[in-house]
Amino acid sequence: METFDTIRRLAVETLGVAEEPLERARTLREAGIDSLAAIDLIYAVEARFGISVPVEDLANVRSLRDLAVVADRLITRKVHAHED
Repeated sequence: METFDTIRRLAVETLGVAEEPLERARTLREAGIDSLAAIDLIYAVEARFGISVPVEDLANVRSLRDLAVVADRLITRKVHAHED
């Protein structure tokens, strides 16, 4: 849940979206995040976590929770790659 909370804060800071709609919204669109704003958010997430979200993963991102799941997977992969 920590990743989700960080992404929610990034959305507020980066996009100027109010936090309350982000908590209730099931989709990015419901939260008032259009496709261009979503790209800005993804860039912010990539910079914050030091990851790169592959294009094929973006097709499945419909909500902040989806983005958090993708980010967690990529962060875990990055940590394991550095351990090897």
